[in-house]
Amino acid sequence: MLEKLKSVLRGRRPTPAFRVPGHFSDNSRVLALANADLSDLVFHMPLLAAIRRTWPGASLDFLVPEPFASLVIPSGLARQVMVYREKQLAGWKPALGNLQRTLAAARYDASFVLSQRPAPALESLGLASGAVVRCGPSHPAAWPAVNLELRADPESGQYGGDRLRELAPYLGLPAGSLRTAWPLPADKRRQVAQLVHFNKPRPDELLVGIDPGPDKAGRALAPENLHYVAQQLKAKLSCRILPLSSPSGQDRLKQFEAGLNTPTPPAFNRDTILDTLLLLCQCDLFLAGNTDLFHAAVAEGVPTIGLFSGQIDSRWLPAARRRCAVLRTKHGERIEMSAVLAAVDCVRASANDHGRETGLPGPALAPLPLTGA
Repeated sequence: MLEKLKSVLRGRRPTPAFRVPGHFSDNSRVLALANADLSDLVFHMPLLAAIRRTWPGASLDFLVPEPFASLVIPSGLARQVMVYREKQLAGWKPALGNLQRTLAAARYDASFVLSQRPAPALESLGLASGAVVRCGPSHPAAWPAVNLELRADPESGQYGGDRLRELAPYLGLPAGSLRTAWPLPADKRRQVAQLVHFNKPRPDELLVGIDPGPDKAGRALAPENLHYVAQQLKAKLSCRILPLSSPSGQDRLKQFEAGLNTPTPPAFNRDTILDTLLLLCQCDLFLAGNTDLFHAAVAEGVPTIGLFSGQIDSRWLPAARRRCAVLRTKHGERIEMSAVLAAVDCVRASANDHGRETGLPGPALAPLPLTGA
């Protein structure tokens, strides 16, 4: 009786059985529930975009943290974008009850919790929505909120950006239909490309993005170490350094930027995640730790070098990307520039040979040395 009362209060109602593939159609209503991890949103977007392309009549709604709205709305995928604050999903609050009732009234056919880790609050909202198919991460308490579980194989060492590709056939999506690049508006891409063109002194000058923000474990390279890397790159290449970071790295971004000799052109707007991602796509080279922008750059096919420290879970290590190389660093040691420059040559040579492409896996580059940093 108590469980039935809880179900009523949460807006939950019994849902029928489903079968995949065969559940999705042009009449489907799909709900995407995003957590506060930008990388998870980047990893799941190819699957959602493929659903939208395969069934153009299907409607796709998003529930996202406020900072992500500026990125999702211009994507052209969403029929509706709803925003929330973290505190709104905690405990029993009127705002949470209103949200549950709103989702339940929409009569969704499927929901996706865009997370690699358990997300109980979002999973409960997927259940409250009445969606028949409820996809999300697998964990002991996932059922009944999640009935299509994504299970990680610890032995496979699979990159988080590749896991959703295995789900695609079960949803009826054609092979090869997932494109990793974010669906950025074409007009904004052109505008930013023009801004970059007019704000570089020399046309052949490379735009090198560097993210000084903390990695997924909260670690970050010292600004002095990154300044050393920037100076060495400028000595070896004709380039302009562009500091970029996600919202969590803004304090370190300002600190790093203050130590550069060349200020960032005022025209390079980085106020929102969308602005930052548009600039990232114009970079000829990108260097970062295990940050959200590192994974966004890999997805976009930008030549990318990861400077990773400490123990890294395999889900954060891109496998067999032609335009990505990961170097290991050690706390307190200067980065070995010979290894960085070798990696630069590898990832840029791949880009020059094939032109800009998505971050889908391809033939692997030759192994690079693991270095101290």
